[in-house]
Amino acid sequence: MKPIAKLSLALGLVVALVLGMNIISNAQSWKTGAKAPDFSGKGSDGKTHTLKSLTGKKPLVLYFIGHTCPINAQAVTYYNRVATAYKGKVNFVGVIDTDAAGYKAWQNQFKAPYPVIFDKDLKIIRSYKAERSPWTILVSPQGNIQKVWEGYSIGEINELSASIAGATKSQVAKIDTTGAPKNPRAG
Repeated sequence: MKPIAKLSLALGLVVALVLGMNIISNAQSWKTGAKAPDFSGKGSDGKTHTLKSLTGKKPLVLYFIGHTCPINAQAVTYYNRVATAYKGKVNFVGVIDTDAAGYKAWQNQFKAPYPVIFDKDLKIIRSYKAERSPWTILVSPQGNIQKVWEGYSIGEINELSASIAGATKSQVAKIDTTGAPKNPRAG
C-alpha cells in the first residue's frame, strides 16, 4: 500500500474513532440530577408544550421518535404500552423529527396514545442529545434528568416501567415485551 493510502486509511480510522467516542460521550453526558434543557414546541394536540408545562406535578417521559426509522417502527408498540400503563401518573410525550404532515402519516400507522411535539428543525432533539431512535428520557417533576435509555430492548422497556413506577410511587406495570429484542437496538 502506498504511504498516502496508508495515511488516508489511518486518518479515516481516527476520525471514525473520534466520532464514535463523541456519540458515546454525548449519550453518557447526562448525569442523574442534571437540569433538563428547557424547550417549547407545538404538539399534535394543538397545544404548545414546554418543559415547565409538562413537569411540576408529575414526572415526564420524553420519547424521541425518528419518524422514518425502521427500529423505531419496531419499538413504538412497546412505548405505546408503557404510556397506556402509566396514563394519568406520568406525562408521556413524544418528540418527532418532522412536521404536522409527517406526524399525521406516522400517527395513522402507529396510533400513539400520547401527544407528540413536532421538531422538524431538531432543536429539542439536539438539546437532549437524542442521537438515535428510539431515545427515551425520564425527567423528574422538578425538571431534572433521572434516566436516559438509548434504543429499546426487553430490559430497557422493563427498566423504564420500573423507573416510572418508582418516580410515581405506584405499582410496576407489567408491560408485554413479547417480540422485543434481548439486546438494545436503535436506528
